[in-house]
Amino acid sequence: MVQRHEQPTELELLIKIRGIKKFFGDKAVHDGIDLDIYRGEVLTLMGGSGTGKSVLLRSLIGLEHPDQGSIFFGNKDICVLSEQQLIDVRKRIAYVFQYGALFDSLTVKENLAYPLRAHTQLSEEEIHHRVVSTLSKVGLEKSIDLLPSDLSGGMQRRVGVARSIILEPEVILYDEPTTGLDPYNTRQILNIILQLKDHGVTSVLVTHDMHAIFSVTDRVAFLKDGKIRALGTAKEIEHMKDPVLQGFISGESW
Repeated sequence: MVQRHEQPTELELLIKIRGIKKFFGDKAVHDGIDLDIYRGEVLTLMGGSGTGKSVLLRSLIGLEHPDQGSIFFGNKDICVLSEQQLIDVRKRIAYVFQYGALFDSLTVKENLAYPLRAHTQLSEEEIHHRVVSTLSKVGLEKSIDLLPSDLSGGMQRRVGVARSIILEPEVILYDEPTTGLDPYNTRQILNIILQLKDHGVTSVLVTHDMHAIFSVTDRVAFLKDGKIRALGTAKEIEHMKDPVLQGFISGESW
């Protein structure tokens, strides 16, 4: 059973977003985004299609480059780092792609071992133990020798999460982690997010899944017209009087 945990009372600022602007042609996707992200919280980016949720998520790891503004992770502005400098950031901030983005020709074990071989000095024995341990966290240790094509969509998504956490990052970014999943795999993903939260991992989610938002998240940032129109705890967002926000939550209007 998924149950939302309480947000820690003492909050440590981990990521500071200031004045982010992003244009695609003449369209301003972000028009001055300010947002603080705290260590150990689950933060959800919510909004309609085209409001820049995934663009903001990708900007947190340098996959998108804002036209203006700063994103500070510790004392480093991600927006001005080179690709080489971003390697260190991406060891600490992991990205879970919507459909797992696994290497089709590699087994589950080899998919998880890949970042360990690229970014650590672990021996092959240590890599094997880390892979088995990480797969056990997502309930898939018995799938270690299978290919992605042997897995269901939900299992592929969980392997994608396992690969993202294998370097033990401080932050995990999830792009629509439960889209298209059956109830069982949805619960599995949500439980993984909460288990990681118990170990101090920060999670940032992009999702349209209202159940996911209100069952695991600590805070919600609602994006509209290039800005954060509403920001608050799940309970605060649920009870805000803003008609645009409530129309989106209810699905009655947008």
